[in-house]
Amino acid sequence: MRRDETVKKWRDERRISGIPSTKRMISALSYRRLRTAGGEQVPVTTSDEVKSTLQGREVHDGWTRDYRTAENEAFYDLAFDYLATVFGKPDDGLTLDAGCGSSTKTIHLAKRGYRVVAADVSQGILDSGRHAVVARELDTLVTYRWADLTGMEFSTGEFVRVLCWGVLMHVPEVERAVAELARVTRAGGTIVISEGNMRSVQAVGLRWLKRALGRQRAEVRRVPAGVEFWEDTSAGKLVTRQADIGWLIGAFESHGAKLMERRAGEFSEIYTLVKPKTLRRAIHAFNSFWWRLRWPGLAFGNLLIFRKP
Repeated sequence: MRRDETVKKWRDERRISGIPSTKRMISALSYRRLRTAGGEQVPVTTSDEVKSTLQGREVHDGWTRDYRTAENEAFYDLAFDYLATVFGKPDDGLTLDAGCGSSTKTIHLAKRGYRVVAADVSQGILDSGRHAVVARELDTLVTYRWADLTGMEFSTGEFVRVLCWGVLMHVPEVERAVAELARVTRAGGTIVISEGNMRSVQAVGLRWLKRALGRQRAEVRRVPAGVEFWEDTSAGKLVTRQADIGWLIGAFESHGAKLMERRAGEFSEIYTLVKPKTLRRAIHAFNSFWWRLRWPGLAFGNLLIFRKP
């Protein structure tokens, strides 16, 4: 497809609530700039810039402060008790924690007896996670590997179970990452994906509020995979995507994975934006309540469970 045709394709994408029509994503991320038929220059950030940001510690340390809290551990206990029923009884098969970050999910898996390969693009965060696992005496169950989700060096079908929690949202070339996650999953294996839902109450509400107040600092781009927010942070360029869940399901199914279940994760992550402890506790309590309801449509967090035939 020619460059001007590529741009026109995304300009013809349907509008969604709160997204300015002039801000569309161009998929050809290998180009620094694309020229439209009318001569307009559209800047495009390469995935290498985002990868460089993710390889540092600063952005990971921020996520750890926001999400790895005692308040949030209660939800993770609920979620991983459930995932243990999805993954089945631990055996000799390997489980991949793709984009393991601070190793919170790795630890939850290992505590339940799974043999885990924890992989991330940041060597610094892998070293930090290794220390956390050793401190909990789980190191006999966990192996750490550096890996880029868009081109992993694992063998085809190497893993019986694959978990990718809140990671694809930060990968510009998400189609390649989806293909790789499907490739490394063994026939008969299970893939669990957790992503933010662009049509959730939180996502739609915050997009409209930021637009109305003029507080949207990120560049907003509508892409087939969802709504992307591109930011220049102190650590470097970062993308965060609210997923079009329908697109994500279709992407995995196009690589041979069959959706078995879609259910709610956390209803909202707005607790990262509020300071009063009583309000944060109330949000966490509601998240636990919504988790039991399972209804994904209004929830920000969505869990997708696939089987590889």
